[in-house]
Amino acid sequence: MSNKTYNDLFCETSELIVEATQADEAVFEAGSAERSTFEPLLSDLRIRYTVLLSRLDAVYDQLLQPQKRLIVKRLLEACLGRLLEIKHDLVELHLSDFTYDDDEVLVKLGVTPHEAEPSVPQYFVREREDEVEKKRDFITDTLRKLGYEPPKPRALVLTEQQAVIIIQSHERARQGRLRGQFMKEIRLLKEKGRDQKGEMSAAAATAIQRVWRGYLARRDTKRRKHEEQLLIGMKLAPYTESEEIKKAEEVKEFRRKVQKEYEQEYQESLEKIEQQLRAQHGVKINERIGDELRRWISEYFERTGKFPDLPSEDGGGSRAMFSRQGTGMDSELSKSSPVSSKDSKKSKESKDKKNNKVEDNKNKDEAEDLKSFKCSTSAFLKDFVNANEEYEDIWKYRDDEVKHDEKCDKDMIEREKMIKIEQEIRNIVDDMMRSELELLQAALDRDRAHKGKKSKKPQKKVRRGGKKGKKKKEKDLTPDRTTESLFEELITNGIIRPYPIVKIDDFIGPAGSGKKMLVQAICSETGATLFDLTPANLVGKYPGKSGLIMLIHLIMKVSRLLQPSVIWMNDAEKPFVKKIPKTDKTDPKRLKKDLVKIIKGICPEDRVLFVGTSRTPWEAEQKLLFQCYSKLIQIPRADYGSISLMWRIKLHRAGALSPKLELSCLSRVSDSYTIGTLLAALDAVLTTKRRLQLRVRAFTAQEVAVQLSSFEPVYVEHDMAAESWWSKTPMERRRQRVMQRLLELEQENEERAAAGK
Repeated sequence: MSNKTYNDLFCETSELIVEATQADEAVFEAGSAERSTFEPLLSDLRIRYTVLLSRLDAVYDQLLQPQKRLIVKRLLEACLGRLLEIKHDLVELHLSDFTYDDDEVLVKLGVTPHEAEPSVPQYFVREREDEVEKKRDFITDTLRKLGYEPPKPRALVLTEQQAVIIIQSHERARQGRLRGQFMKEIRLLKEKGRDQKGEMSAAAATAIQRVWRGYLARRDTKRRKHEEQLLIGMKLAPYTESEEIKKAEEVKEFRRKVQKEYEQEYQESLEKIEQQLRAQHGVKINERIGDELRRWISEYFERTGKFPDLPSEDGGGSRAMFSRQGTGMDSELSKSSPVSSKDSKKSKESKDKKNNKVEDNKNKDEAEDLKSFKCSTSAFLKDFVNANEEYEDIWKYRDDEVKHDEKCDKDMIEREKMIKIEQEIRNIVDDMMRSELELLQAALDRDRAHKGKKSKKPQKKVRRGGKKGKKKKEKDLTPDRTTESLFEELITNGIIRPYPIVKIDDFIGPAGSGKKMLVQAICSETGATLFDLTPANLVGKYPGKSGLIMLIHLIMKVSRLLQPSVIWMNDAEKPFVKKIPKTDKTDPKRLKKDLVKIIKGICPEDRVLFVGTSRTPWEAEQKLLFQCYSKLIQIPRADYGSISLMWRIKLHRAGALSPKLELSCLSRVSDSYTIGTLLAALDAVLTTKRRLQLRVRAFTAQEVAVQLSSFEPVYVEHDMAAESWWSKTPMERRRQRVMQRLLELEQENEERAAAGK
């Protein structure tokens, strides 16, 4: 695609941003309203911002102009933040982490369900490719030094008898092929030597024509039916990588290389232009600002008889002083007055009346509070609007030649650098003027003292605010060690682990229910470092109390140094289990008291995520578990729709999907198994030999069903235990309480209405 394509896409996206922000502001203007009114509005916003996210990601990935890309990145990050805020509002609205889009909203916006799925921005990892790759190489090299090698496929080991049988079967097949070819040649020679006793009769010719034309008609009908089913989506095209897609990826990769070159040129221009401007205008700006300040100070002294106080650098310096209007005496003060006696009497009477009505309206107000909802304020909407307005002011309405020039705009760099240089010089001049003012004030005080006047002592500025709940700084137990040495130590002890590159879109086929795969996907999509705090992984490592303190210190320190980081604990219920089995030698309660400390030590500005996964969370003490984890997400066993989709995708990629396969029947049979079990059964059935036979013998559901009989299903008792546990989680209990209270209030209102009649 060309530069014009992405510039036009950016222009279109800018118009969509205006529409989305207008709809967003309308939601805030609505204030507090019934929950039912917010559901379509928030769903509409979620889909709008999701579409914007994918468009901005595509623009930022392929746009070449470096200054425009800075605006796109601001828009992209603000869009991501606003999308997360909308998700939190939807969770609060439904009182559930599982939210679904309204079909009417999808139809209204003309968006497919696939387009409504949020995508992971590519720049998360792409802009840190070197860093992420270096980190993975360091982990691999360290493990290789320790003697660890990645698992290799096992070599096939055969007994002598098995080897003889394989050789015999191949030799017999070879002889069979040779004999078949020999017999075919003999048959052809016999047919060629036959005497032609006469020409073909008309009836024979008609019969041959009828058979041939019938074959052609059936073939064309089958082809047209196949094309029609492909068109309407009833069949899937053969799974092959398109050449057009490969060429498009090559073009994108080429544009990314050019993008890096332009970015490097932009950074060099920033330094070069700044040096030129400093050399050319630095002295002049210094003199101009100094002259202006001295002139203003002298005028101020002539007018007031005293010297001004220059504001601090944080307060704006001399620029803020110039912008002041008057002496501040005309500023509006609070016009509040004490309450009069009449007003107080009225207020008392109104309070009495209110107290009398409180009991009558209590249920009504409670019902309204439960039914009403108000969206939380946005921290990203303003920046989103400002960045879009900046794009419209600077880039959107430029001439096509300037607009489509993808190299950096040097005039814009000069304007920005001049503002920066002037501000830096102003700060220097301000400091110099403060020193001069102190000398002038001291000289003025001496003159006044000499004339017998009392000099006014300068008041000491009291620093307000004091210490606002500052956290006590943790003691660094490893002050003299480098990050690389700490990193290597945690790799050596197996705390930092390598992980396979997994995309979030691959979640359709995980092992079991996909908990571990989701953790790996989080790490892959963000380029994070994985810390494994699974109890089984800590056996024999950092023993004793001092060792545990050192372990926690290392994890907290290195996870911040190598952020983004993911601290993962598998079998998260084990530290809180009431009774540990005697067979369990992992000492899972070792981290029980320190888990909360680790989690609370993660600040909002830290890009560190603590994740726990569990197969049986109901075995833990629920109060302690809920105190430790602020968010609980259930990954349910796959339903019929998910299983059917998984079978369709996996069999299509394997080339085993055919019209004869009863996909619905296969999905029903697979209902009581996890996705991981189903994939294991499929791998056991679709061997290399069976794949070669697919053209001759179509794949059937019976083959998988027979293989599944040897696997362990998920029993009803396990599902019931999971549902019972989920009903006791904080979010679910809160939802149940609200629903129960609303039901009770409705019943009370019905009873009152019936009693009134």
